[in-house]
Amino acid sequence: MAERVYGMHHIGITVPDINEGIAFFKAVFGAVEVFRTGAFDVDEAFMERRLGTPAHMRIRDLVFLRCGAGTNVELFEYSGEDAAARPRRNSEIGGTHLCFEVEDVFASVERLRAQGIEFLDGPNTVTDGPLAGFNWIYFYAPWGQSLEIASFSNLGYEKDTTERIWRAKPVD
Repeated sequence: MAERVYGMHHIGITVPDINEGIAFFKAVFGAVEVFRTGAFDVDEAFMERRLGTPAHMRIRDLVFLRCGAGTNVELFEYSGEDAAARPRRNSEIGGTHLCFEVEDVFASVERLRAQGIEFLDGPNTVTDGPLAGFNWIYFYAPWGQSLEIASFSNLGYEKDTTERIWRAKPVD
């Protein structure tokens, strides 16, 4: 590898309403709004050649959020797209989910259910294999983005290798 990779800087998500997106990430993940750009004053060539969107699309707003000590979240709101279109399912090519590491997934679920967040089945605990000890649950943002929260101390794979996955939570 020719150059050093430091880690993931941000994950960009297109939302139908940026204010709803900001409010959601603040309420659910304690996000902090770092900066906001407002609308971009660019031409069709910029949209098509630099962002890979149809030329007539425009960026209404962009905001960077900090969620804990991990990767930043960048929210986009575009004009020109179908705001009712659903994100790809996790099983579809290009489907994605974001997982946030929390102190205790069971306590987080109680807090979020009290805020009206609906979850898929769980929380779940993996009992064997490389992910043994992983506690997790999936849910959706209001615009359909698949999300996960997880907590764990040690994982099963750790007994087989000295390599470790990156952790948002500081390791003792």
